Amino acid sequence: MTKILRIIRSMNPGQGGVVEAVNQAALSFNNKKYQMDVLCLDDSNAPWVLENNNYTIHALGEGKTAYGFHLSYLFWLWKNAKNYDVVIIDGLWQFLVVGGYLLKLLKVPFCVFTHGMLDPYFNEDKLKFIKKLPFWFLVERNIIAMANATIFTCQEESMLAEKSFPLYKSKPKIATLGVNGNSQEKCVLKEKFLRQFSELGNKRFAIFLSRIHQKKGIDLLIDALGKIQNLPDDFMLAIAGPDSTDLKSKLVEQIEMLGITKRVVWLGMLNGDMKWGAYHAADVFILPSHQENFGIVVAEALSTSTPVLITNKVNIWREILESKSGFVESDDMAGINTLLKQWLALSNNEKQAMSFRAKICYENNYSIKSAVEDLENILAEVTGKGAHD
Repeated sequence: MTKILRIIRSMNPGQGGVVEAVNQAALSFNNKKYQMDVLCLDDSNAPWVLENNNYTIHALGEGKTAYGFHLSYLFWLWKNAKNYDVVIIDGLWQFLVVGGYLLKLLKVPFCVFTHGMLDPYFNEDKLKFIKKLPFWFLVERNIIAMANATIFTCQEESMLAEKSFPLYKSKPKIATLGVNGNSQEKCVLKEKFLRQFSELGNKRFAIFLSRIHQKKGIDLLIDALGKIQNLPDDFMLAIAGPDSTDLKSKLVEQIEMLGITKRVVWLGMLNGDMKWGAYHAADVFILPSHQENFGIVVAEALSTSTPVLITNKVNIWREILESKSGFVESDDMAGINTLLKQWLALSNNEKQAMSFRAKICYENNYSIKSAVEDLENILAEVTGKGAHD
């Protein structure tokens, strides 16, 4: 049996895609061949720790400062790391990455899963870039260079990472993120969703489902919606997701100024059946993001046969174009406007064909099976244990 340890700052599901990616992997890699545990800096009494009965979570308690400084973490690694065949450090720019030095000393193979944190987009804020440079030269750069593999979710992310910081060196590997589709029937989930959000009944709508954050380009989406002439009377925009930066209030003002209040519905945070019901009920999914390492929500939409409208700043945009499972444009006003117009111009038959291709794109690229196979192959190479032993 291959024993794997994933290290992540928090397993709080409210923190989005990285947490869900680790959770899905841990659910898949606990069987006769593998054991995957998770080490995090959550309180041991956190509900997502207490309620998890599917795999082992070692919760060490919260770290100090935004960097997550935590000496007990290093003591834990010193005592326990050799119990594992391989360790995966999820994310960068946290104290957890320092553990890579200790793993190297202990001769425990380890990988760094960057999760988009080397995207040059984040360097556009020059002050933050300058602040990161000491951490880059003292920790991140060295750990990445020493790691047995640096894992990226797609080729685009790996290519962008090479442009992020000076003296970059790594052993890049690609492992997609898998999404576990819903198990209930489409009509059941759709009906359940529309019962709660009856204002969307008998309507065609685009669904935005992600964090309400400036990076996601929602302001451009609202602007584009408000400026399209001859918009069908039954077409609406549904916005779902957590608002941690109080951006919603500004967006509501923007919506009112454009006179499209009746066209926009706020759904709040959606989970479980409600989330899957939203995908199934939607005409199309849209993510006008300025930067997206992978976009778990894009893969989720595809898994429900829902076509996607994304920008070329969502790193899996090449796969979307190649599979013809959606449209891709630039992350500006003209691009978002074009996305909406392209979709609205399609005939029903063309939409159905794109819906069919969306499901195929998911199965070929973003299913749990695809993700497991990718990670299995990387771990087999790192540990020297065959993926099919």
